[in-house]
Amino acid sequence: MRHSETEYQIWDKIVHSAKRRVDLSEYGEKITDLSPKILDPLILHIIAAFASGEDHCSISTNLHNELQHIGVHVYEETIDKIIADKHIVFSAEIYATYLTFSMLEDGYSEDEVLSYVCELLDKPVQQ
Repeated sequence: MRHSETEYQIWDKIVHSAKRRVDLSEYGEKITDLSPKILDPLILHIIAAFASGEDHCSISTNLHNELQHIGVHVYEETIDKIIADKHIVFSAEIYATYLTFSMLEDGYSEDEVLSYVCELLDKPVQQ
């Protein structure tokens, strides 16, 4: 399936918003050494999985398997620790992803969705 430039912009906005909310160095060298070509899809996977209603255990297992498949060896307990609070930390991005899925399914244009996602995620972070 080919994605449009606008769709890439939507997912890029969501991932980069999420990356602003975490200090990756807290999770060790392996994660900070990952290239954005690997790290960004993993972050999007976490967000999309929560937005789709997957439970923590399923997300952890799937991420562990994906990382193993691409040759990144990490303990599943480490992945559990990384995603433990992400349903809270990434709550705005999870909501934006859920809305993206819903709006696209309801026939909104990608430009409308991008505009809404940008508006939602550019608001100051509420603490």
